[in-house]
Amino acid sequence: MRILVLGAAGFIGSHLVKTLCTRKAVARGDDAPQPIGELVLADSRPVPPVAVPAGIAIRIEQGDVRDDRFLETLFEEDFDCILHLAATLTLDAEEDFARGLEVNLLALVRLLERCRLQQRVPSFAFASSISTFGGDLPEVVDDGVAQTPETSYGTHKAVAELLISDYSRRGFIDGRVLRLPIVLTHPGPASASVSDRIAALIREPLNGRNAICPLDPRTRFPVASARSAVKALLAVLALPAAVFGATRAMNLPSLSVTPASIEAAVLRAGSAGRKMGNFVWEPSPQVQRIVDAWPRGFGSARARALGIDGDESLDAIVAAYVEDYLAHA
Repeated sequence: MRILVLGAAGFIGSHLVKTLCTRKAVARGDDAPQPIGELVLADSRPVPPVAVPAGIAIRIEQGDVRDDRFLETLFEEDFDCILHLAATLTLDAEEDFARGLEVNLLALVRLLERCRLQQRVPSFAFASSISTFGGDLPEVVDDGVAQTPETSYGTHKAVAELLISDYSRRGFIDGRVLRLPIVLTHPGPASASVSDRIAALIREPLNGRNAICPLDPRTRFPVASARSAVKALLAVLALPAAVFGATRAMNLPSLSVTPASIEAAVLRAGSAGRKMGNFVWEPSPQVQRIVDAWPRGFGSARARALGIDGDESLDAIVAAYVEDYLAHA
């Protein structure tokens, strides 16, 4: 099986690549898991070195998904499976409308067209977002809630979901979309993204640095670990197409937390003599406004019925960060 990972240098992408190399096989639809023959890892940034498992060829390509020549290079041969994680960030799309549109939506159209022109129909897994929901939301947002995004990034993701469902309906791809909450915990370096400012509440104190929280400590928002996001993305890829119905998208069941509960979990994780940084509360009206437009709780009865679940606890998410990034420090 030949697999393309777009966004392979990113936080979730790097976890996905590691998982694929460990599993060495991928299940698609009703098929049994098939061995991976080649992984093509693509990103606009340098892709970190990968421990190449026996039997899998690794090809690394650096380029811009907006560049047709780069897409031509990637699609010199057909892919069996495409895992699309590449996107701009929420604040970037708000500040540079044209670039956000080009990266998140127009490049996706060209990518889907490349898939349509293949000799064989590829599986296509896409990471969508809670930001497709906005406005007056119920306490818990399930799959059936109307999508009324309040950011350009959320609008791009919502349109992408419709395109992937339509290309799947036409038989051009076998699309699967998983809507993700805030995914923790990015190891850094720090960025200006909203999700990273939340990730910093875990990362910075456990590294002995102060964490600047831009939110009211009582603000509720859904989170998941990178581990559970990757596990769920591959599980969605393995579902029979018939379970999706009119849309190929579903939410990832998630934990609902607050900055105050993150602080408590971090302090518990650091109780074994680890030098800790402090929490500093510096409200940002812009960040607060963005997060307040997101769901407070994020669920999916469909995913749970199909055996796809989220993380056990916030303590488990913090422990996963310690294990992945601090255990050998």
